[in-house]
Amino acid sequence: MEQINTLGTSLWDNLSQIKMEGPVLCGVMILLSLLICFEGYKLYRLALLCMGFAVGFSLTHKVLEALKVPLSAQQFLMAQTIVGIICAVISASLVKIGVFLIAYYFVKHSLAAPIAAFVLGLAGEKLSIPNFLTPILTSVIGLVAAFWIARLTADSLRPVIVILTAAVGGFALINYLVALFPVFPYDLSFMPPEGSMIWMGAKVFVTAAGVGIQGLKDN
Repeated sequence: MEQINTLGTSLWDNLSQIKMEGPVLCGVMILLSLLICFEGYKLYRLALLCMGFAVGFSLTHKVLEALKVPLSAQQFLMAQTIVGIICAVISASLVKIGVFLIAYYFVKHSLAAPIAAFVLGLAGEKLSIPNFLTPILTSVIGLVAAFWIARLTADSLRPVIVILTAAVGGFALINYLVALFPVFPYDLSFMPPEGSMIWMGAKVFVTAAGVGIQGLKDN
């Protein structure tokens, strides 16, 4: 019985530390990214459901970790799962709110972060820029862009869903492929580093392909 309890506790500990990382999760997320990128509009409620859960699950982990909330492994995982389910239901049921939530998270992390770092980096050469301005600027850019994108869904639902799902799926696909490089059985040290513009170009290319394929399938 003691061994079973120890095994159960270890399992909860491992599950509660899931951060959308690891070879198995990367493989699953690559398949999901492909589905969202190339079939996003056709299955947009399912796509919003999956992306909403991923956003809620991941965001809860970051918030609880940053605030150092004293929770057990079971409580940690339960909180992540509950928030993930809530975000998934909201995203799939209330499309405009779902688009806003996903657009904010996507723009903030994939586009606003490098833009803010570049702008503040240039300003920092002449001025003393405090570190806390970077997350503030990325959040503001994310909020403005997400609000604008969500408003567009009232008149142009199909184009917004196609572009958003293609972008989220395309960017995620490249991110998780790069994350798998360290576990490949071959030496991939010749590949560009994670933040290289080559990978940004690949993300844009896959996004464009996703938009084209989704558009072609609906014509």
